[in-house]
Amino acid sequence: MWIKDYLNILRCPYCRGELLLKDNKLICKKCKKEFDIVDNIPILLRW
Repeated sequence: MWIKDYLNILRCPYCRGELLLKDNKLICKKCKKEFDIVDNIPILLRW
């Protein structure tokens, strides 16, 4: 999955915390928000 290569530059859009990839989700280490990955695309913003 390409996301592993970019974890060092991806940040949480809410608190700018680092993201951790776990169980096909990105989880913010700082605020603990979870972001789904759909079709290999991280969904970082909600409507």
